[in-house]
Amino acid sequence: MSEYIREDQERRAREDQRRKDRTYDDHDNRARETPPRDQDRDERESLSRLADVVNDPSIAIDTAMMKSINDPEQVMLPSGEVAKVTRRMSRRGSSFPSFRRDLILPRTNKKRKKNPKLALAMKQANARGRKKNGGFKKGYDQARIAKLAQRLLKKMK
Repeated sequence: MSEYIREDQERRAREDQRRKDRTYDDHDNRARETPPRDQDRDERESLSRLADVVNDPSIAIDTAMMKSINDPEQVMLPSGEVAKVTRRMSRRGSSFPSFRRDLILPRTNKKRKKNPKLALAMKQANARGRKKNGGFKKGYDQARIAKLAQRLLKKMK
């Protein structure tokens, strides 16, 4: 008798899990879809914005601007900066793109310049966290060495 009860409980647990999975998938799919009326409204708004730009005689578009306008991988941020879009979907299915400024904006000479203090801190941290054969000491890994180097760098400043 207890075998039948156990089998019934297992069957119910499997059904519950399937139901939860279906509910999660349905919710995820609904979150990714935009309702058709919102798409129509967005299309009308984008056309009106385009008409404003086309009808404004003070706006002149050169070749560089035209390339960035036609490139779907570039967007203009509210601050006026142009950035490259990286399309990463989060676990929840967010369709908001994330931006990587370093792919568009040139790096300054200050950023390119080597940091001798950081190099020294890395050497010290590696000396503390590695054995003579080059492997890590117990409890150390590359992340811990990098954190130690940042702490040493902070002490040097």
